[in-house]
Amino acid sequence: MSIAACIPAYNEEARIEATLRSLSWCHEIVILDKNSTDRTREIARKYTDKIIIVPWQEFRPEEIRLELERVTSEWVFAVTASDIIHPKLAAQILDLTKQAAFPYDVIHVPFRRYVLGLETRRSPWHSEWSPLVYRKRIAKINYSSVHGALTFDTKRHYKMSCSDECFTYHLTHATVDMMMERHSRYWHAEAQAPLTELSLRNAFIEVLKSFYVVLFRRKTWLMGWDGIALAFAYLTYAMMRFVYVWERQRSKAPQTYQNIRESVLQTWEKSGEKLQ
Repeated sequence: MSIAACIPAYNEEARIEATLRSLSWCHEIVILDKNSTDRTREIARKYTDKIIIVPWQEFRPEEIRLELERVTSEWVFAVTASDIIHPKLAAQILDLTKQAAFPYDVIHVPFRRYVLGLETRRSPWHSEWSPLVYRKRIAKINYSSVHGALTFDTKRHYKMSCSDECFTYHLTHATVDMMMERHSRYWHAEAQAPLTELSLRNAFIEVLKSFYVVLFRRKTWLMGWDGIALAFAYLTYAMMRFVYVWERQRSKAPQTYQNIRESVLQTWEKSGEKLQ
């Protein structure tokens, strides 16, 4: 059974080659490039000719459909340019997906998500596994969601065993500036979701949930200053998402400011006075 790696990318020249080098075991690599302005495509062409170029935009569920349309393999490995895969893990994934009698459709891969260089069980982003490997035929796309865009039409999930180093390493947000730039993309995208998907009420509930995660579930603050930094970054994401949703649904700032400007200028015209 063959496996394809799918990678969305935008201006990833600094990271994507390391990711691609760790994917040499995949039978095909599909890259969806959002019209990068750096050397991303030049680097990618050394590893694959399956490069889809689309106009730059915030994340859209349609990206997943475009990637899957180019995949000819039975299995898909969902990767980002933030990821690098340990060779022992790659060997295990290959062993599982090559088995004709393997009874599962989704493989949950041992996963380590580093944010701002930090990874710990107290991180609000921590997860032991991630469902990165799946059969193409069971993939479903939820067009009204952003983070939940990819769903699976199956109950047959398999969780791989975990060793001390055998992970997919997700190395995201090396700097705060990078975090804010990428978060801004997602804030915009999520604010554009249908109102039934992310209402103001739902967005506010997500803010409350984020406070619960950092204060009680993970107790991120027990990490000291590192934990406080991670907690603030996590809370900021949920809170600013609410603000973006509010802006889309309720803000009248542009019209309000235009009305004020017009009113003041009309007053100037009527007064006929000129300041010396």
